[in-house]
Amino acid sequence: MEIEHFEHLSAVCKILNSLEDASSVIQQVVDSVSEFQDIDSAGVYVLDSSSGDYVLEYHAGLPTYFIDSYSRFEPGSALHEILNYDGNAFPDFPEESLFTVSSQVFLKGLFPLSLNETATSVMFIASSEPGTLPEEIRSIIKALLSMVKASVFRIAAENRALMSDREHSLLLERVRDPILALNDNLEVKYCNGAFRQLVCFEEGFIETAGFSEVAGNELGKLLQDRFDEVLDSDDGFCSTTCEFRERTFNTLISRTPDGLLVLMNDITEVEQMRKKSNFRERFESLLINISTDFIEMRGSALNLGINDALLNIGVSIEVDRAYFFQFSDELMIMNNTHEWCATNIQPMIDNMQGLRTDDYPWWMNRLNRHWALQIPRVSDLPSWAEAERELFESREIQSLLVVPVVHGRDLIGFLGFDSVNQERFWSEDIIDLLRIVGDAIGNALVRNRMEKELIEMYRRAEKEAQVNAVLLKEVNHRVKNNLSEIIGLLYAQKRFASNSDDFAEFVQNLISRIRGLATVHDMLSSSGWSPLELTRLARGIINKAIANVSDSKKLKASISKTSIHVNPNQAHALALILNELVRNSLKHALIDRDSLKIKVRMRRNRAGRITLVYSDNGPGYPEDVLEHDRKNLGLDLIQNLTIKNLQGELTLQNDGGASARISFCRTVTEDRTNESK
Repeated sequence: MEIEHFEHLSAVCKILNSLEDASSVIQQVVDSVSEFQDIDSAGVYVLDSSSGDYVLEYHAGLPTYFIDSYSRFEPGSALHEILNYDGNAFPDFPEESLFTVSSQVFLKGLFPLSLNETATSVMFIASSEPGTLPEEIRSIIKALLSMVKASVFRIAAENRALMSDREHSLLLERVRDPILALNDNLEVKYCNGAFRQLVCFEEGFIETAGFSEVAGNELGKLLQDRFDEVLDSDDGFCSTTCEFRERTFNTLISRTPDGLLVLMNDITEVEQMRKKSNFRERFESLLINISTDFIEMRGSALNLGINDALLNIGVSIEVDRAYFFQFSDELMIMNNTHEWCATNIQPMIDNMQGLRTDDYPWWMNRLNRHWALQIPRVSDLPSWAEAERELFESREIQSLLVVPVVHGRDLIGFLGFDSVNQERFWSEDIIDLLRIVGDAIGNALVRNRMEKELIEMYRRAEKEAQVNAVLLKEVNHRVKNNLSEIIGLLYAQKRFASNSDDFAEFVQNLISRIRGLATVHDMLSSSGWSPLELTRLARGIINKAIANVSDSKKLKASISKTSIHVNPNQAHALALILNELVRNSLKHALIDRDSLKIKVRMRRNRAGRITLVYSDNGPGYPEDVLEHDRKNLGLDLIQNLTIKNLQGELTLQNDGGASARISFCRTVTEDRTNESK
């Protein structure tokens, strides 16, 4: 055999061994044969078992007209008999044969090719030149056809094995539990769809991948020790329970001849049912104990009991925040009175005081019907619950459960449970059990309230005489102080009056100052002589002072809103000071002007010091007043009241008009040391 023929044969054999289907093998041989010397074309006719025809299925180098004209031969035709020849020697072809009639195709050899039991094929070799095919080429072609047969049998065997593997794979794919096979190096040989879905791994990358690479470090750490245990043990088997991605698996690991077989039986539902049963028993026991304890609780013990109940319930049902709100008697206001928060959860109790129930109609509509509210996702609240959604989102709540606290038919408050870190859903069993706790809290609160009212009624009756005596003494004391101040005003007016003073102006000034005293006296009387809100005092004095100004003058007073309170002595002093400042503005700032704007601003710093700034948009103070060179009753009165009664400081300046700044400290108890001054 020539070297070039041998190399060609070797190259073709390598290609055949790499092919995976019979059709590709036959076509490759046909293409290869047509490249030999003295051969231009080749083809394979396959016997159609149903019709008995020989059909041209593979070819290379044949002219088009031949393919179109001789693609099929029926039984009885001369060429059919030739193709059906199965002898070992090359047949003698009759001259009338189609192969010899053509001047372009000369048949040079026929070779039988049996690919299986039912199909018979014949390969023919042809050329455009007449002549005999060398015996060496015939031997090479026969060797190639032997390789074809071997390759076809190999492919058939591989397909049968692959089909068997596929059948096993399909069977395992139907199993809902994760299954995988490992070799001795703990590399994954196979895993079913349930396992791939569990670890979120693509099937195409499974081969030769290590277990930890496929399953991830978390599952790898859970099972690595167990794998080593099975590989090293004589039993070759173990069972373990592991939790992975919120699922619970009873994992069976068995040794095989070439590795390990792992079956992860999903017992999540069974485990959840078991845990749910155990949780219900423990939770029922906890709530019974809590409800029983409330029967005996009184006063501060009840507050501590509610706090303990919120803690225990919050931990048991794994929420981030538990709290209790109480309603006012008219259900107009709700206040957060008790709260428990898990670690790293921001308390909200200080910001949840004095909430108006009218601002949350969707919420109150359900609570008034004594409905429990379960909100698995705050963002899914309806559009008409926008106020509620904004409140919950400000508390960073994802899910919440609310249980009304009821006594009889009266709504007392509600228990709330927030989930901040994740969305949650609570079962009806838990809600029903929490209602029991809510009823127990409602009964305890009402019972305590009634007991307190009875005790308070008794104490009021017992101390009524003492209270009346104290009130009478306080009234007499205030009246005496007011009379003393009136006398002081008269003396002061006399001291600053001259012979040329107009008596009517004297009387009017005195009336105005006494009216200021009367105004603050009414305010203090209505508040029970308790600390007075500074904003209310300023508005009362200023509005009373400008009430009698002519309608032709346009006056506007702007007084800031504040929560600052002053005691009765300070209220008296500030009333006279504000009255003098307003009179000064009306007397001097309205000259040649039709309008006046008065502003009063108040603030308190962290040290508790109060600053009151009175200003108008008039021409401002004269220079001699700012330099303290001019003396008059009003200025003298303001300075004395600020320094002696308030123990504060007075600053006069011009800032777009006259401006007086008074700074003093708010005392907790009234200072009576200056009352005689």
